[in-house]
Amino acid sequence: MLLNLEVRTQLKDLAQKEFKEPVSIKLFSQAIGCESCQTAEELLKETVDVIGEAVGKDKIKLEILSPFVNKEEVEKYQIDRVPTIVIEGDKDYGIRYIGLPAGLEFTTLINGIFHVSQRKPQLSDKTIELLKEIDIPIEIWVFVTTSCGYCPAAAVMSWDFALVSDYITSKVIDASENQDLAEQFQVVGVPKIVINRGVAEFVGAQPENAFLGYVMAVYEKLKREQESK
Repeated sequence: MLLNLEVRTQLKDLAQKEFKEPVSIKLFSQAIGCESCQTAEELLKETVDVIGEAVGKDKIKLEILSPFVNKEEVEKYQIDRVPTIVIEGDKDYGIRYIGLPAGLEFTTLINGIFHVSQRKPQLSDKTIELLKEIDIPIEIWVFVTTSCGYCPAAAVMSWDFALVSDYITSKVIDASENQDLAEQFQVVGVPKIVINRGVAEFVGAQPENAFLGYVMAVYEKLKREQESK
């Protein structure tokens, strides 16, 4: 058992208060060549069971998929690494977690599930208004580690941006499990946020306005490029 009694009790209480609409979780996992996949499966099964006990088993579903067998889903969700977690509500919001959400990152997973279930990001009206103007694809990567206290805030904010805009996708990436990407994007400190593979990047859990500023600056740059063609 990965979740102890205290965590289970807290999670049940939270779910009864916070959980609203149905959520579907997909885990892309494989038995061979993936050290954390088995643990990710166990963690998600336990989490979904506990939330299901609190809100009803029909409200939260977990599907475990193999990149070798479920090729259509791999293509549909653009999966290129395992374990990858997809959190969906009425649709795919572009919310992904790549790696095992253990340690402090368990908070990110739980917040992601609850925000999707509420279909509501915890952002200001002004931020939501600006994000809704975006009409060019923007991909936000948030590099995290499981021992970083500031990472969950940056990760959940990025997911909230994706929850608002159909044009924004957000991947939270465990830097220690994906060292090739961490090296490629020179991740020294976390959280490190990379937008559109390096069009903009910054380090640290920034306030909402600052994070939004980077996203909107990338959008405006892409818009100018588009118009000048």
